[in-house]
Amino acid sequence: MLKYTGYIRKIRYYSESSHYIVALLEVEEDQELLTMNGYMSNFNDYDKYAFYGDFEIHPKYGQQFKLDHYEIVLSTDEEEIIKYLSSPLFKGIGPTQAKYIVDALGENALSLIKEDKHHLDLVKGMTVAKRELIYEVLTSNDYDQEVTQFFMGHGISLRHIGIIQETYKEKTLEILQNHPYQLVEDIDGIGFKTADELALKTGGTLNNPDRLKAGVIYSIKQSCFSSGSTYVLYDEIKKAFHKIIYHIDDEVFDEYLNTLVEEGRVIKEGEYYYDEELYESEEIIANFLHKINDYPEEFYDENELERLLDNYQDKFGIVYSTKQKEAIEYFLKYPMMILTGGPGTGKTTVVKALIQIYRTLYPEDVISLVAPTGRAAKRLSELTGLDACTIHRELKWDLHKNSFAMNRNNPLSSQVLIIDEFSMVDSLLLSKLFDASRRVHKVLFIGDYHQLPSVAPGNVLKDFIESQLKVIELDEIYRQSKDSGIVQLAHQLIHQEVNDLSLFEQYKDIHFYNSTNFEIIKNVTTIVKKAIKNGYDQNDIQVLAPIYQGVAGINALNLALQEIFNPKNHQEEYRIGQKVYREGDKILQLKNRPDDDIYNGDIGVLVEINRKDGFEYLEDTLIVDYDGNLVEYTSKDFMTFTLAYCMSIHKAQGNEFKIVIMPVLNDYYIMLKRNLIYTGLTRAKQALFILGNPQAFLYGIKNISDSKRKTTLVNKINQNKNVETYEESSYNQELKQNITDFLNDDETV
Repeated sequence: MLKYTGYIRKIRYYSESSHYIVALLEVEEDQELLTMNGYMSNFNDYDKYAFYGDFEIHPKYGQQFKLDHYEIVLSTDEEEIIKYLSSPLFKGIGPTQAKYIVDALGENALSLIKEDKHHLDLVKGMTVAKRELIYEVLTSNDYDQEVTQFFMGHGISLRHIGIIQETYKEKTLEILQNHPYQLVEDIDGIGFKTADELALKTGGTLNNPDRLKAGVIYSIKQSCFSSGSTYVLYDEIKKAFHKIIYHIDDEVFDEYLNTLVEEGRVIKEGEYYYDEELYESEEIIANFLHKINDYPEEFYDENELERLLDNYQDKFGIVYSTKQKEAIEYFLKYPMMILTGGPGTGKTTVVKALIQIYRTLYPEDVISLVAPTGRAAKRLSELTGLDACTIHRELKWDLHKNSFAMNRNNPLSSQVLIIDEFSMVDSLLLSKLFDASRRVHKVLFIGDYHQLPSVAPGNVLKDFIESQLKVIELDEIYRQSKDSGIVQLAHQLIHQEVNDLSLFEQYKDIHFYNSTNFEIIKNVTTIVKKAIKNGYDQNDIQVLAPIYQGVAGINALNLALQEIFNPKNHQEEYRIGQKVYREGDKILQLKNRPDDDIYNGDIGVLVEINRKDGFEYLEDTLIVDYDGNLVEYTSKDFMTFTLAYCMSIHKAQGNEFKIVIMPVLNDYYIMLKRNLIYTGLTRAKQALFILGNPQAFLYGIKNISDSKRKTTLVNKINQNKNVETYEESSYNQELKQNITDFLNDDETV
């Protein structure tokens, strides 16, 4: 292993979150600047370091010094000490004062000060304030160095050191030494394997009880999140457990699983095993529905309602159908209802009317309009003319603490709760919302059960439909939507009426192009260029695909589309990993940032790239405009966004675009399901282009998803309930049976 001693002279790249650095070093052992990469924390231009590592050949950037570990070197050269103490690190200590320190304490001045700050009392002109400042600066990085040395001393990668220190701060060493598996619970992005590596390198044993318990809990959670289920079975846990922990007998596995059940960290009901939080989420949801079901029905002046409804219809030129009027009347009378229906059936028109009428009848009540994503919330606000926000924002989510300020002890002020795009809401998030809704006495759930379910565990909309909630499904297509082939196709998919692609010929706004995976990029770019020529821009056109990798994946399509929408000209550009971002690029936010009021799925434009200048910008900063909301990104945030010219259908849910281009290929086989294709095509408002293989498309629309999701919410909702929330009509009985048949149909091509 090689050793170089010197200074950091230029930073080429630094990540605040991971502490990964690429820098140029000025070292004593070489006359040329040395390019180094590795992990460092709290470095500066003035400290002298000993760098340890070896050279490696980077495939693109050539030979670099790969840092293994480092340490701060306290200089014993008197001129260097004077220069160091008079640097900007020590504000108010100039060259004269620095010389006085060296004159009084000699070449070991820095070591003496760190040993005992009162050595400075011997220095001419020294004040208490200056003494404390010098000592604080010299010792400020000691704890960080101790943590870093802990990692280095045990041969642990420094890749996660930044986020670990940010989470635990002064408790970092204590957690790392005594509770390493706590990282799995506390830090998003650190899984069992990372914590296990750390624990084993610091003296942990293979049969450590904490290790085996953490492995069991992690196996339950991973099984739930991968399948979308809220519980798992014994064999599923054991299979997942043995994938991450080897050579452990089943008897030992059983022992620790049973211990966790006894401790209450795993919940067991019959053959079902739950993660504690997922179990509690279903309990909270069921209890909330039981409580709200006990509210008496509202009594209002029916003549007044009829007058208000007539006025609304006259004002907006609307004639409501019988079923739409039923939805408005039921919402006013009863505590909860599901409003569902495909595109073009007038869900939004109904919601606007019932909100306005309710506010007229009950002006004192506070109504909260929420949606699971920022784009869905914005769209809900635009359509209703009222303020709407994400569920996370409504609950005042704290990103750093991963907690909600609005909760059971600090409830929302709302009396009425309206949740849009409800098919996307998972069990955990809904439980947090219900937990904070103690004052709510009326809830409207709006969603299309044909769309994709939530990414996280739960199948809440399906479970609500199968339980005791009132469902009103709007199925009549409004006259302004009847000419839309996209709307017609969506309803044909719902009723399983698509058996071949000949019906596409009758629709002017739907186009199918037979393409292989290698032809997708060429054909997509041809369509995009033609659309741009006809006056459409990057906000109007959206390409959707279900997977990221491959020749027809999201990543490859984004690179090709960037060259069309925003080719390299004279604008600034910035490389992050393998991607190059340019001013003017369309950007997709990947994680919630409640402090900046942007959320997973939001789309913006990269408007500025600002390099570190040491004055206005202390580090490289990218600025993205989200519809007038300017958000700054520094290195710690760079992995939370990506290009948005092409995005996944999951990310697009809740959005609408004038033109949607959607490849459907055999390459996507594992993802091709009816609700995925249905969700993708219903994002289009004016034109839909489907590219790919006809057989793949027909397979996908016959493939019913979600058969693997397992939940017990229906049982919990119906438990100990002796009465319905309404008198079940034959229509609703038939509707629920149709929905159940649709969701449980396992027919495939």
